[in-house]
Amino acid sequence: MPTPVQDVRRLHRRLVLRTLRDHGPQPRAGLARRLGLSPTTMTKVVAQLLDEGLVSEGATDGPGTRVGRPSTGIRLRPDARQVIGVQVGAGTVRLGLCDLKARARDVRSFGFDVAGEPPERVVARIAEAAGVLAEQAGDRLLGIGVAAPGPVDPGQRRNVLSVNLGWRDVAFSDPLERALGVPAVVDHNVRAMALAEARYGDTGGADPLLYVYVRTGVGAGLVIGGQPFRTGTHGVTELGHLRVAEHGRPCACGATGCLETVAAEPYLAEQARVLLARDSADPLADLAAAAEGGDGRAVAVLDEVVDRLATGLASAVNLLNPALIMLGGAFRTAPEPVFDQLRQALRARAFPVLRDAVQVRRATLGPDAGVVGSAAVALDRLFYDV
Repeated sequence: MPTPVQDVRRLHRRLVLRTLRDHGPQPRAGLARRLGLSPTTMTKVVAQLLDEGLVSEGATDGPGTRVGRPSTGIRLRPDARQVIGVQVGAGTVRLGLCDLKARARDVRSFGFDVAGEPPERVVARIAEAAGVLAEQAGDRLLGIGVAAPGPVDPGQRRNVLSVNLGWRDVAFSDPLERALGVPAVVDHNVRAMALAEARYGDTGGADPLLYVYVRTGVGAGLVIGGQPFRTGTHGVTELGHLRVAEHGRPCACGATGCLETVAAEPYLAEQARVLLARDSADPLADLAAAAEGGDGRAVAVLDEVVDRLATGLASAVNLLNPALIMLGGAFRTAPEPVFDQLRQALRARAFPVLRDAVQVRRATLGPDAGVVGSAAVALDRLFYDV
């Protein structure tokens, strides 16, 4: 067990690393003032971090910004350690090597047969692909994070249930740790993306942040006070399974009329196939283009999707009062008029005093949001909280 002195040192270390992550390079004196630490304590913490190669020291002032000697500051070395981030989706896995700011490189992917390939085989393929990245990282590798498609156990080691994949109680951490020899941590995929946007995206510091991911389903993740919100035993935030249609379609969860049956990508793709007489790689954008071009059927479909989604989001706004809702997945490439229509519909449904308090914006982390999210989860557990 760590001693009280060791606990204090670890706390100071965490504070310094998080501050450098969130606020960039800092002069020693300014860093000490910001954290309320004495110059002696700061000297000891920085010396340890320098010895470990986690930070560097150098001038922090740009040309012409200061008269006299340049200020010497401390900066995080993002490449000093790495994690592997893994996103498991419906039939696709993406993974990449990420630095201490969760920036992904060498992102690769593979597909799998949802109906015919058992989850244990998918996990084995993840371990194989991650092994190649682990060799690149060498002794800089801290561990691996997995963004799983559904709720996870309290220890963040297993995917308890994935409705759209038909998976139950899938172990990720144990087999990955055996294969790679480093710690593994698992979290709900959309909660991981929400954490990534809050930590590393362009949110303007909005708090609370509600991240909504529309793809095979409609998932949500909430970040409050900079921390992911984990409710109850499994931390489930199942926005996609709010009932929005009284006599709606059957859902994979066993209920009927769930939001994701009338707003997720499978429904969008089905409608685009009927209206456009072809398969679409981006059905929401294509439906919006058809509606913009005057296709009345496309207008009706888009109105229905926006109406249902706004109904679900209004429930979340009225219960959770987020300052910002970010939409990712299928909405990452949606035209701005779709966002405008959704904002208007949400405003009409939200509680009056909340209507002007919540913003709705496009997610900022792009197609690698899940990789960055799983890396953010791993970094929080294995680096910034250690």
